Amino acid sequence: MRGLMGSFAAFPLTDLVTHLSQKQATGMLTCERGTVRKTVHLRNGRAVGAASNDPREYLGQLLVNFGHITEDQLAKAFKTQEETKIFLGKVLTMVGVVTSDVIRDVLAIKIRETLLDVFLWDSGVFSLDDVAPPVIDELDAVIPLSDILREAEFRATAWNAFRGEFPTGAAALEVEEAKVPPALRPETVDGRMVALAREGKTIDEIGLSLHATDFQLYQRLYALARQGVLRASLAPAAPVPTAASASSELMDRARQMLAAGRASDAELVAERAVELAPTSDSARALLAEAERALLEQLRLELLAPPRTPRLVVETDGIARLRVGAADKYLLSRCDGRRDLSALARLAPMPELEVLKAMKRLAGAHLVELE
Repeated sequence: MRGLMGSFAAFPLTDLVTHLSQKQATGMLTCERGTVRKTVHLRNGRAVGAASNDPREYLGQLLVNFGHITEDQLAKAFKTQEETKIFLGKVLTMVGVVTSDVIRDVLAIKIRETLLDVFLWDSGVFSLDDVAPPVIDELDAVIPLSDILREAEFRATAWNAFRGEFPTGAAALEVEEAKVPPALRPETVDGRMVALAREGKTIDEIGLSLHATDFQLYQRLYALARQGVLRASLAPAAPVPTAASASSELMDRARQMLAAGRASDAELVAERAVELAPTSDSARALLAEAERALLEQLRLELLAPPRTPRLVVETDGIARLRVGAADKYLLSRCDGRRDLSALARLAPMPELEVLKAMKRLAGAHLVELE
């Protein structure tokens, strides 16, 4: 199994996971598409650990999403983790915030979600490296690959139904007030979804507000749609695809921008090059280089010393702003208590995207950075 690699266009993930399960594979499976990178540690055909650069799949975010901890508890745990270098799950159990069973259950969800999301990819690359998996302790979860395959088959059917009701995440939702259950509590996931839909939030905005993975989000939306509570508004037309032949030219431009110290411009151009050629190793490497350069610049500018964003606009006016879902989410978290470092740790998005957004919002005079 050493050195196994390829693209999902030639070797679909279903076939790959079936192969790894039958061969009782051990090692580290890495899946990449564009800037998204996921790794799953395998031992004898079982998944024993997972990592992802998608913040929605972080352990802390999942614990918040499922209501096991609050954002403030997560922020305190992050601080303790930085000081002690102890695994986040152990920090939370040591201070008595959650039990070992909760950590184990959520880690099992994390492993499943990390790999199950890749089954939706229509492109990307994979590799299996001969790396020893981590030693299993009392908090870790172990998931047979055969179980994940069965779940993937179920989800494929479910996604067909979800997309039939909600073709795009850019759509807003309409609430049929007469169908809303009288006993629906506002603190529940369904209750929060209905409340956000009433505010005119799009599906993507609701997902950010709830810190939800795509499947968790659409599963609950579909259940509410079947009850007649929610329905999608008319979705906008899909954008016309661009030919991938321009990717090489864009990469040349991005390299020139990097050399000139224009990391922000280089990142935008390199990102477009990856969109046009998602399986290009050179395009992805160039984008990663541009992102590292930009992140270093923004950290020096915004995090040294730490700065606290203060909302300039009225809170109830955020929903009417002509900004994206991520910007609206970040604006809603600018409560004058969290500095940018804390906000970047808690937001369900990469640190680079948080810092880019906060600089943009400050430039638009929507927030002040104190």
